[in-house]
Amino acid sequence: MHFCIYTCLIKLNERYMKNRTGAPVDGNDFFGREKEIAYVWDLLQNGNNILLPSPRRVGKSSFAKKMLEKAEGEGWEVIEINLERAHSELEFVELLTGELRKMSVWERSKESGIKLLEIISALKPTLSIGGAEVKLDWKKEKSNIYRELERILPHDREVLIFFDEVAVLLNGILLDSNGDKRQIEELMHWLRSLRQVSGSQIRWIFCSSVGIENFTTGHQLSKTINDFSYYELKPFSSEAATSMIIELEKGGNVTFNEEIRAQMLAKLGYLLPYFIQVLFEKMKGKIQIEDALIDQNLVNKAYNEIIEGAYLNTWDERLREQYGDHKDDAYLLLRHICRAKEGMKRENLHNLLYQKYSDADRTDSILATLLNMLQNDGYLAENNAHYLFRSPLIRDFWFNRFVK
Repeated sequence: MHFCIYTCLIKLNERYMKNRTGAPVDGNDFFGREKEIAYVWDLLQNGNNILLPSPRRVGKSSFAKKMLEKAEGEGWEVIEINLERAHSELEFVELLTGELRKMSVWERSKESGIKLLEIISALKPTLSIGGAEVKLDWKKEKSNIYRELERILPHDREVLIFFDEVAVLLNGILLDSNGDKRQIEELMHWLRSLRQVSGSQIRWIFCSSVGIENFTTGHQLSKTINDFSYYELKPFSSEAATSMIIELEKGGNVTFNEEIRAQMLAKLGYLLPYFIQVLFEKMKGKIQIEDALIDQNLVNKAYNEIIEGAYLNTWDERLREQYGDHKDDAYLLLRHICRAKEGMKRENLHNLLYQKYSDADRTDSILATLLNMLQNDGYLAENNAHYLFRSPLIRDFWFNRFVK
């Protein structure tokens, strides 16, 4: 009887990995990357700040959250801010201030904190004084706000600050200022100055679903992030991807054989956690809802539903939003490259653009910029002097959406 109760309790408390697709994961739902976590933790402890420049959907946000868990476990204080929630510099300041208020350091810097809150309150966005509406100038108050923030930040304590979607915020501020980059330049230089404080024990992690390096290079702001240590997350190995599928099977109450798992990996090719999760969930749904057999047809049908559905729409939307004047040329290149599994030579891509510009030097410059951006963002890779889609899944999605 006692053995039965103990066994039942063990099963009740057993925590399997949940298949949470789309949103960043944490805790037991984060899979693998133990060596990467240990390496980046060493970098942070040795005084480095980390920029995660990896392509979209490789799991940057989830990895950064895991680093926050690691830091908390080591007694550090942590701050996490998704900058996609901010649409202006003032909203960014509000988010950062809100997180600082949760820390014990707020009490020792209460005077600066009160001043900061008073200024922010006054800037929201008009203040009624004696019946008159007074518009307060953010530019005029900005230096005061940043001075008080500098006084509050606890440089004498071990703190890890994670800013997600950095490039999304910067692009939003840029659009709001009608393309005047002075505001984002001042913000990025100010953040860099915080990282340069002598003896500071604060460490920073930056990442974004939109390539930070593309944004900063495109706006001549690379010098504002040249103090970071870059760490690029790689796709999973076949062994790690297989282990992840097995863990998902446990949590999903399904079992695949080795042949099915191997077919899943062969179909995906580029083994990002998100791609594995989406394919697994599609297969599981067809098993549970449609009573589908677990065979090769199941993998193929699930894969086809992904490339025909909305799962990968962000690969289209982000390009439309972020590539500006280069957008049409990017689509032109990708529409041709997705037709060739082995990719296309640079000279052939040059010829495509030359038909539009009829200027060899200009074509070379535009092509170089685009190939660099598309590789940074995870669309393309270079192999044997050919440019091809990094992911067969994205290639098939692109062909189905824009060529078929």
